[in-house]
Amino acid sequence: MPTSPPPSTVRQPLRVLYVEDDPALRGILTAILGSRQDLAVVGTAGSPAEALAVAEVLDFDVALLDLALGNADMSGLELGITLRERRPAVGVVILSQYQVPAFLTRFDDEQRHGWSFILKRADLHPNYLSDVLHSTARGLNVVDPAMVKRHMGERHSALSQLTPRQLDIMALASEGLDAPTIGGRLDLTPGVVRQELSRTYQVLVPDPPQGADLRTIAVLRYLREMRDFEPPSA
Repeated sequence: MPTSPPPSTVRQPLRVLYVEDDPALRGILTAILGSRQDLAVVGTAGSPAEALAVAEVLDFDVALLDLALGNADMSGLELGITLRERRPAVGVVILSQYQVPAFLTRFDDEQRHGWSFILKRADLHPNYLSDVLHSTARGLNVVDPAMVKRHMGERHSALSQLTPRQLDIMALASEGLDAPTIGGRLDLTPGVVRQELSRTYQVLVPDPPQGADLRTIAVLRYLREMRDFEPPSA
């Protein structure tokens, strides 16, 4: 009669907490992750407050967090930091539509373990996402290749002239957020945000047409150049 393998040899699925404010995307990706034998989505949430409440009563190995989280008062990065303060052993994977090059230098060596950042793309393969989640849960770091190229200066553009703070501000400005909201996300005053935006406009829109909306033109150029850093589709 066949016997079951000893319990010590049975590999338990990785327990995932998934936070995404878009309910449609949350449902789709939850179904994809849940179809895998090596992953178990033990909890989902649509906001930071809901995620923190869920995290109090669930055990999980890694958190997959959308960066923007809509109009919430906490970004995915801030949520990840809070989760790590409460549970230092969990891994955190940030999933974002836009690159945030400053993420690469956000943490010192002692804090960097178990943090990863990947881009949200239509061709994001489930096998790749699973590998990232497992690696991050083990304390490793995975950073989207497009961001690494940007950070190492393998591509030259107007964006290379911006500081990490200015890039962070533009990433949020491209989502339509105003200066007070951006300041709240990045722990900056609205005045500092406006000052940095003004400096950014000088780089991205050096010769503005008369009567032009500088913010709109700057955001469009930012998004266009960010797309240039995305790796080609398979």
